[in-house]
Amino acid sequence: MDLSQNAHQEKAAVALSSILGAVVITGLKLGVGIWTGSLGIIAEAAHSGLDFLAAIITFIAVKFSAKPADREHRYGHGKVENFSALIETVLLMITCFWIINEAIDRLIHPAVHIEVNFWSFFVIIVSIAVDYSRSKALYRVARKYNSQALEADALHFSTDIWSSCVVLLGLMLTLVRVPIADSIAALIVAIIVIFISMSLGKRTIDDLLDRAPKGIDPEVEKAALSVPGVQQIEGLRLRNAGGRTFLDLVIHIRRTMPFELANNLVHNVEAAIHKVIPNADIVIHPEPVETPDESIADKIKLLMLRKGLIAHDIRAFRVNGELQIDLQVEFNHSLGLQDVHSVADEVEMRIKEQIPGVSTVSVHVEDSKEHVVDSIDVTVQSRKMNDRIHTMANACKGISSGEVLSVLQVGKKYHVSMRCQVERGISLEDAHNASTDLENRIMVRFPEIAEINIHVEPEPLRAGRKSTPGKKLKSTIAGNSGSRKLKKK
Repeated sequence: MDLSQNAHQEKAAVALSSILGAVVITGLKLGVGIWTGSLGIIAEAAHSGLDFLAAIITFIAVKFSAKPADREHRYGHGKVENFSALIETVLLMITCFWIINEAIDRLIHPAVHIEVNFWSFFVIIVSIAVDYSRSKALYRVARKYNSQALEADALHFSTDIWSSCVVLLGLMLTLVRVPIADSIAALIVAIIVIFISMSLGKRTIDDLLDRAPKGIDPEVEKAALSVPGVQQIEGLRLRNAGGRTFLDLVIHIRRTMPFELANNLVHNVEAAIHKVIPNADIVIHPEPVETPDESIADKIKLLMLRKGLIAHDIRAFRVNGELQIDLQVEFNHSLGLQDVHSVADEVEMRIKEQIPGVSTVSVHVEDSKEHVVDSIDVTVQSRKMNDRIHTMANACKGISSGEVLSVLQVGKKYHVSMRCQVERGISLEDAHNASTDLENRIMVRFPEIAEINIHVEPEPLRAGRKSTPGKKLKSTIAGNSGSRKLKKK
């Protein structure tokens, strides 16, 4: 059984017990009130009768609100609890006006004889005890599950306690020959109930009109902004429906953030808000925005993605206070040169428009390597070439050893993948330069090689040998960002 089922069962159980308590108290008060002629006790009986009706309404509302959301009620049926509280408020007000009318009539025409005896006091004292136990149980469950219907029911029983105390005082004064005390006590009871009814009515109307819960906004904003990665929030909307709070929120995040990380960030914000409102139904819309720490490369990559292109090797040079941009852009191999040239011109124009201070943009176009290329594995057949490459790698400064992993034939050209080891203390820049130097040497020696990809890694630490100080490679380094071609001067 899940938590929601347990919650509905506990709410229904406490509502049903309230019905039983209200039946007992209403019957006792009504019987003793008619017997003694006490308007105070009869007013209390009417009040308890209203509690009985309210308890029935609450029980029905709690059972109905447990129904899951459907096509006609997308937010569920929680508003039934708010509507039941409004009905209870109306009934309370009607009862109060009747009590006030009767009390004023007796004060003007004091002809009614009131008999005060043991049962008068007994029924009031028993009523106070029952009302206390019921209100305590209802408040406990209402706070636990944020149920307005149960809270309204608990409020009914709480008012009974105070009004019963007032009636008890009136009976004592009547016993000492102050006959108007009973009618005055009834008026006081009615006034108490009116004020409480007005408060309850305002709350229920606020919830039915989707008024935001008071004091929650700052806590939600603080919780959302406490999550790393959230730049700003806006569009916060809150509404209560029964025992649940529905929340809509827009969060600003870095526009360069990958979708998966953005999705994780949204879940982290939800978890933070649930610490403030445990039962909240949350909908969060992430809005990508530009941030001050966004680099020129980030801006250009975003521009390329909007055009469905991939850019790499983006370099920015500051010359005489102006920026010159150099980048490589991959195009689909099926496009014609004229189409590629037109897109490249548009790319240059967009970069100048959207990045201040850019005077020159140089776009180097190349065929996209993301498509699958049919090839033949000729590693074994290329043994002589592989041995020569191995010798060249071992002779290259900064590289301790190298080996060819595979040779793939694509048309009349070759694609070579190899692995090289470098000294453990070498810097990242020196490792990259060494691999680039080896690439150029190999491609000059073997013109039939169109592409070469070198995987660079630190050599293993030998037993008894300490690594040399300096900037160490913490992870395997790729010699290239993909494949590189010989740069001719």
